Amino acid sequence: MLFAYIVFAAVSCHYKRKSSDKYTSVYLPKNDSILLALKDTALTHLQIFIDSLTIHGQDTNNYKFQVKSRFADDGIHEHMWSIIFKYNNGHFDDLFADSGFDVRNIKAGDKVRINRKDVEDWLIYNKKDNRTTGFYSEKYLKSKLKK
Repeated sequence: MLFAYIVFAAVSCHYKRKSSDKYTSVYLPKNDSILLALKDTALTHLQIFIDSLTIHGQDTNNYKFQVKSRFADDGIHEHMWSIIFKYNNGHFDDLFADSGFDVRNIKAGDKVRINRKDVEDWLIYNKKDNRTTGFYSEKYLKSKLKK
């Protein structure tokens, strides 16, 4: 099962949770060192994502490609997922796949373009093998939900 997590960069160091029917969010400090290290790891291995997208990107029956990036609305920031269909000249063309709790200027299904340098995490879901590659922040975010 593919879990969708929304990570908020909160200025305060306290921990909060929000939930809806479909999503759970985690508030973390703006400069959370573990999450920043996981972002660096995701960026280090981003070429794996791009290469797989190039090979399997048209096979939407068996592969799902997603990246997480920051979205903003009137000074409020949420880190959310988009479904990727294409990579070209340093940008991912995609559809916004998440649902913001506080960011309201974008909704699921909106077309977005994400710069390669703005990717915070990525995942490839291979339906044939039921395997997910990437999703570096998953375990850390799940651990924050248990608190």
